Amino acid sequence: MDWMKNNWSWFNKEPIILEPKRIDVMKDDTDPEEVTIENAYKTRWIWYHTILAIEILMTNILLLAILVVLAIKL
Repeated sequence: MDWMKNNWSWFNKEPIILEPKRIDVMKDDTDPEEVTIENAYKTRWIWYHTILAIEILMTNILLLAILVVLAIKL
């Protein structure tokens, strides 16, 4: 029945005050001092993807340079 009350208040132009949801983003975090397989996996995953992002950035810069060289020569 809450949805009906909310919709009815919209028709009556009454303001609806909604409570914001609280999400605990630190719930799944692990302690960096604690050495576990899960913690090691998360650390390796972060480093792997950081290195991968840097390589993709370098590839894009190289492709852009090739495009500029071709545009100047043609």
